[in-house]
Amino acid sequence: MNSGQPQIEFPVLVAQDICKVYQMGDAQVHALRNASMTVKPGEFLAIMGTSGSGKSTMLQILGCLDRPSSGAVFLEGQDVAHLPDLELARTRNRKLGFIFQAFNLMAQETAADNVEIPLQYAGIGRKERRRLSIEALTAVGLADRVDHRPAELSGGQRQRVAIARAIVNKPLVILADEPTGALDSRSGVEVMAILQQLNEQGRTIVMVTHDLNIAHYAHRIVKIADGMVVGDEVVEQQRQARSYLEEIISSKRESKPAAPGLRVAELPDEGRESLVSEPVAESYKRAPALETDLVVCPKCITGNRKKSRYCRECGFPLRQTNLGIQNVRARIVGDRVRCDGCGAENRSIAKFCVTCGSLMDRSYSGV
Repeated sequence: MNSGQPQIEFPVLVAQDICKVYQMGDAQVHALRNASMTVKPGEFLAIMGTSGSGKSTMLQILGCLDRPSSGAVFLEGQDVAHLPDLELARTRNRKLGFIFQAFNLMAQETAADNVEIPLQYAGIGRKERRRLSIEALTAVGLADRVDHRPAELSGGQRQRVAIARAIVNKPLVILADEPTGALDSRSGVEVMAILQQLNEQGRTIVMVTHDLNIAHYAHRIVKIADGMVVGDEVVEQQRQARSYLEEIISSKRESKPAAPGLRVAELPDEGRESLVSEPVAESYKRAPALETDLVVCPKCITGNRKKSRYCRECGFPLRQTNLGIQNVRARIVGDRVRCDGCGAENRSIAKFCVTCGSLMDRSYSGV
């Protein structure tokens, strides 16, 4: 009987008259002054302002990492600003995902271990944690970097690990604080392509940035200055990171044609898209194949030595075997994987073969 009435879309996140005052000795610093904003389900919102404007403070309060001096924050209709510490931590773990400019990865842990951290606090079992973490890493194009530590990854790859950690517990809202601030331009566009892809899948994203170009990848821009909201505008011509990334790749191919005597690394068609995220998958295009002592990376067009396993520029595996693809798929679902040296079956979390002792990395990324 109510089919003729318009449906009301309630905001998923609301900040109401937020004030934040820091006591610095005898002086008071007003970081936020009666700032208010709303975030709708499925929206991609950018909070923009100069350094010291209060944008990061607002994000920390929206993300339950800090409490306002006054005002209210509603997450799914619940006032989280005044929750007890334990309940606030549970809410933060179950409903929010965080991406930081400095990545905030644990240096001694592997990519998969870093992604598992929110699941550990949520009480998820070890086997399920591993399955979910590998699934999240695969979604951001890092299926072949599961056992790598942050020091073995590029800046863009570290931020992808951080994104995987943010989405692994399927949060209600993803909060990103300057996600491209520590990256080069191309890596920044790749990160924005992943964020836009997540938003297209229905994820709600709130991003802080000082860069107007980055802000235009969002649906709406809220501007903050001197702790106050001074603007709220809809982006009429939203930038599409995927299209821009294709232009970068195309221009790089034109400026760096394959030199005579280079051959392109072979990538089997089967399972290719299952190992990389969609924005990056479109860059796998081959140049003319010629025999030589060098191998051109199919991702970034960089020449590598013939025996190299990984690209010296971007770290992409230069050759992918069918066994490697099968093992990555098996690892995602927690099945047993095969050693490429002796063919013995191993647990999906094994780092070394139980039969011959070979490092299992080769069994995932090819030879």
